[in-house]
Amino acid sequence: MTMRPIGVLIVDDEYPIREELRAFPWETCGATLIGEAENGEEALSLCAKHSPDIVVTDITMPIMDGLTFIRELRKSHPVTQIILLTCHSDFGYAREAIALGASDYILKVSLDEEELKRALRKAGEKLQRERIHLGREMMLRKLKAAKRLEMQLKERFDANGRERRTAQADIAPEDWTLLGFSDERQSLRLVLLWLTATEDELQSAQESVQEALLDFERRTPSCKTWFPMRSGEYALWFSEAEEPEAVGLRLERLLGPLPAEAEGKEGAPVGKRRIGLSATVGGLAVSRADVWALLAAASWWREADFYDAVSSPRIKIGSPKPLSELEPAHRRHLSGLLGQAGMNADRLLRTMKDDVAPWCAGRRFRPAALKRWLAGWTTEWLARSRPGRPDPHGDLVGALDWGELETRWAGLVGSSPEAGPRREIFEARSWIQAHLRQPLSLPIVAAQIGLGPEYFGRLFKEETGESVHQFVLRLRMEKALKLLRETDLKVYEVAEAVGIPNYRYFTSTFRNWAGAAPTDVKRLGYPAERGGDGREDRT
Repeated sequence: MTMRPIGVLIVDDEYPIREELRAFPWETCGATLIGEAENGEEALSLCAKHSPDIVVTDITMPIMDGLTFIRELRKSHPVTQIILLTCHSDFGYAREAIALGASDYILKVSLDEEELKRALRKAGEKLQRERIHLGREMMLRKLKAAKRLEMQLKERFDANGRERRTAQADIAPEDWTLLGFSDERQSLRLVLLWLTATEDELQSAQESVQEALLDFERRTPSCKTWFPMRSGEYALWFSEAEEPEAVGLRLERLLGPLPAEAEGKEGAPVGKRRIGLSATVGGLAVSRADVWALLAAASWWREADFYDAVSSPRIKIGSPKPLSELEPAHRRHLSGLLGQAGMNADRLLRTMKDDVAPWCAGRRFRPAALKRWLAGWTTEWLARSRPGRPDPHGDLVGALDWGELETRWAGLVGSSPEAGPRREIFEARSWIQAHLRQPLSLPIVAAQIGLGPEYFGRLFKEETGESVHQFVLRLRMEKALKLLRETDLKVYEVAEAVGIPNYRYFTSTFRNWAGAAPTDVKRLGYPAERGGDGREDRT
């Protein structure tokens, strides 16, 4: 992550000392001067506003001396580093200040640029170590509390965002404190920040975001706390005094550099999909009881962005367009749209683009249900192509928006070899061929496969291009032609062998199909107008 300048506050009641420190080249030390104060009381007010990383402070000051200031500062800013400015006679105070956590001290009478640079370097290294330690410890505690909150959230709300009447449980008071609600009634504004990245990018991107959030919390007094939730999702709580638009401006400054920093982080994959960051500014929670509904509602934006990713603003305020449930009737309609393309991959891709995509976008089905259904349908379609193809569920369910879903799906369909018949059709054709001598009809064959006659008949026609009756008739006529040409069986015996024991019906049907009577084919060798594949053969 790109290092931000270290913020330094100087505190001294002597103007010449402040003037000398003001002229110090802070930028050469990776620091910036963020303010100055004449006493400890004024300094505490500035610390609350700016959250400095390092304080360079005198010990002997009016109103509030340096030692009292250090003790008060430690309560609210435990990792802020302190460099003391002291006189020869202040060594006793300096030792006490060091015991309170000051990182170093400098004599005023010999205030030297190199000595101050050394002290800043030492304070900066200590600051980094303490931040890492404190950050990890606090992160672990927050993460455990957030997981318990997430479990309660799942118990309280169903998959459609409706609150369950049976939900009564709550989380412990210490968890509420970690998550920003130390009091039962406390007005805070929710912001939900979410990160979108590929699986192999997510870990390094999360580290960058968490580092940035730790720094943002330190430097933004109105940001009271933040904690991680679901993978790549973070909840931030702002003071109720912050209006949504003002919160949005603060978030712009936070989100601006983060994608580039995450992508440039050491160990981050190169050439992968962009890292995206979005935020939703939610409503006010005036008590702990309001937190549940706010968190549930804020997550709806992430679902809505499945359809709105291109046009949706990065920072959202208010509520998204509503989503709808994928009902059985919708599934049947989608099956019908895609089924019209049969096994032709090009036609299937056009159907998805021209028919399925706009139909789904207009109804805005919940993405998880839609992706699961499409993955299941695609699994069946691919299974007809070649056994053992990879399961597409992981590819499709992991798509972040509609454009990515369509791209991934097109890759699966377009790379598939010409697909063969569905398992049900393959079994039906095999069974028919093995039982040509028996009475055959659509209901009889459908019952053998375990499907309803109407659905099976439509499926068979879509897959093969001919009805069950046409298929059975063709097989019988092809077999009859072969027996008439190659055996000594009489015509009525051939008719029985192909499952048409009625001699007159067989003769009429064969003549219509082959263009010659069966007796002519048998006795005179008259060439049938169709060959064994059922096509005309007039050569």
